[in-house]
Amino acid sequence: MSYFKFHFERGGFLTTRLRDDAASTVTSVLEIIPVESQVQHTRWCGREIYIPIKTLHLPEKENQTCVVSKFDLVYWRDWDFKDQNHAPETLSMFYGAEKLGFHGGQITVNVIGRVLWEEEKMLEAIGERIWSLGFEKVRVELLPE
Repeated sequence: MSYFKFHFERGGFLTTRLRDDAASTVTSVLEIIPVESQVQHTRWCGREIYIPIKTLHLPEKENQTCVVSKFDLVYWRDWDFKDQNHAPETLSMFYGAEKLGFHGGQITVNVIGRVLWEEEKMLEAIGERIWSLGFEKVRVELLPE
């Protein structure tokens, strides 16, 4: 079992356990780890913080859903973008259950892991902080097994 650790510039960290049944997506993301980016917040999909990424190999659709649970770690890209090699991609974490959509309709994501449940208060605090203060640097790394 593999884990990512997210270190946030303004303090705190989150640990996510990766799913074994998300092999294509996890493999694509592992190729770019460690990675530094800016974590942002979105409200049109609810209580979500997301990190823009760029994978080297686009993952397949797997474990797709448009309804996420609190603690979910997901991979998203614009599956309908004309030039898939330049489609926006993100890793997202949810600090509330949400039905994903925007003005154009439903959004689907690949569920690839979960934030550890014992980090619930930290997840909520980081989510609210990013919502109120804006962008924040984040570093994502693979934890040694």
